[in-house]
Amino acid sequence: MATVLAKFQETQSLQEEQYLGFREELKAINSTRGTIVGVLKEVLNTRRDTVAQQGAPDTNLDDELPTTSAGASGQEAPPQDHHTSTPPPAEGEPPANGP
Repeated sequence: MATVLAKFQETQSLQEEQYLGFREELKAINSTRGTIVGVLKEVLNTRRDTVAQQGAPDTNLDDELPTTSAGASGQEAPPQDHHTSTPPPAEGEPPANGP
């Protein structure tokens, strides 16, 4: 019984050490995250200042993010095959190389 108790205490001690180690790692990760967020905010503010100084119209900088190729109806455009020289067939037409 004493051996089981000693093994349990040893395991518990190791778990506490791991927990404390993980906490320290998490603190370091959060610190790095905070630094990255701060730098990104500074870059965005600098970009906004540059746009304002150039006299450009006040636009939403989020418009510079990539968008989907959805059409006005909200449907996505058909996928493009960039490896062929023939355009895809119109809706209802058979493929150029098929029946």
